[in-house]
Amino acid sequence: MLSKHLKRLDLSRAIQVPRKEFKFATKPRAGPHANEKSIALGLILRDYLHLSDTMWETKKILASRAVQVNGKIITDHKFPVGFMDVLSIPSIKRYYRVLYDTLGRLRLVEIQEQDAKWKLSRIEDISTVKDGKFQYHLHDGTNLIMDRKVYGTGDSLQIDLEKREIISHIPLAENTYAFIIGGKNVGRIGRIESYKVVNAITPNMVRFKEGFETARYNVFPVGTIKPLVQLPEVRSE
Repeated sequence: MLSKHLKRLDLSRAIQVPRKEFKFATKPRAGPHANEKSIALGLILRDYLHLSDTMWETKKILASRAVQVNGKIITDHKFPVGFMDVLSIPSIKRYYRVLYDTLGRLRLVEIQEQDAKWKLSRIEDISTVKDGKFQYHLHDGTNLIMDRKVYGTGDSLQIDLEKREIISHIPLAENTYAFIIGGKNVGRIGRIESYKVVNAITPNMVRFKEGFETARYNVFPVGTIKPLVQLPEVRSE
């Protein structure tokens, strides 16, 4: 039988909460982000933002329909929140984007209200669906259906969360700014110097003008002229 809870000492290092204060932590429900790469919304409200002292208080906040994730009201305290998700609490005018820091930990970066109206999503795969249309499978588990195949795998899309429309396209290409989501350079933003697709067993590598390189699957495009997101502040705890 699968456990509904996680022991705090067994939490992924990407999740930064006090590990000895309570024995158990809320386990995120299955969703768009893997368990080890997501945080239960209840933990965010209680342990990251300190808006409540107990999970009972947290559930009351969520029941009041005060919290949104990616523009949708969420009442489930186990809802999984992960990389690039946007958390909004309009009643207290607080807005956050979830990013990795340079230690590979998920962090909430406070943003302005206008920046909470959109998010970046990376294209993971593309498939053909009914009537010859193309379905873009995004990193956050959502999909977009379009008439034409105009974007590529590995590109990012800036998406309006209310209208569900594409604001801009950020290609995986030379001179694009990208956020590193894994490996020893996790949490850095660099500008792509070169990228070449090679049909081989080893992963395709992307080289950056800052002097490092990483596998393509670690590269998340975030801007063409400048990065659209800001790096989280690294804390020592």
